[in-house]
Amino acid sequence: MTETRSEVETETRQCETHGEYQAKTMAVLGSRKISSRCPVCVEEQERKEADQARKAEAARRDDQLRELRRNSGIPRRFVDASFSGYQPASHQSQANHAMCRAYAEQFASRMETGGGLVLCGKPGTGKTHLACAIGNHVIETLMRSVVYTSVTKLSRTVKATYSNDAEQTEQDAIRSFVVPHLLIVDEVGAQRGSETELLLAQEIIDERYQDLKPTIIISNLTESELSRFVGERALDRMYEGGGAVLAFNWDSYRRSSGDQSEESRDS
Repeated sequence: MTETRSEVETETRQCETHGEYQAKTMAVLGSRKISSRCPVCVEEQERKEADQARKAEAARRDDQLRELRRNSGIPRRFVDASFSGYQPASHQSQANHAMCRAYAEQFASRMETGGGLVLCGKPGTGKTHLACAIGNHVIETLMRSVVYTSVTKLSRTVKATYSNDAEQTEQDAIRSFVVPHLLIVDEVGAQRGSETELLLAQEIIDERYQDLKPTIIISNLTESELSRFVGERALDRMYEGGGAVLAFNWDSYRRSSGDQSEESRDS
């Protein structure tokens, strides 16, 4: 077997942009030279490629964020809902605010345990604002999918599959509420619900529970009233995996202040 011999040499070369530099050349079998490039050019090219990669990643992230926001269904009123935009008016509202913020900040672990959250109590106390603040945090910080819906809309979506020209099956519709990393279900029990709504809500909560998918329930009912609507079993599962039920039992911000423009003073 013939051994390939090479010799490394150094010579001064001229870069049209940066002037002289010391280039390393390698003579292989005395017939071919492999030369190093201008180190400044190499460094600039690497910086340029790194910058292009960062811009491409930022553009990809922006596209993904737009897609996640567009598919979330979060109402326009709450599309910018944040924890800083919520103004606690009592010790209990401060505690609930802190619990919701902690839930959002620890959502990565919630996805491992499936811990849910129930926000129940009087209307006009900021339940929907805080739930959407959690949803926005999950989208923007963790880049995870969020779907906001009401029990009525959830039921309508599933019932729409019963028509002859439906584009998806009933199971497809149900899965669309099971697949998201976080599901927010508002107005639970608002109309006291039909038997169909009750069964659908229970089925979706159960499937998400089995898949360790966190669910947030929002209701103007008390906890005891809510258990009669969604069922003891479904409500009990909301406690597992670090979940909690938070009571919002103070007077409505809207009625007490007469100001409905404050974002944090809605439902």
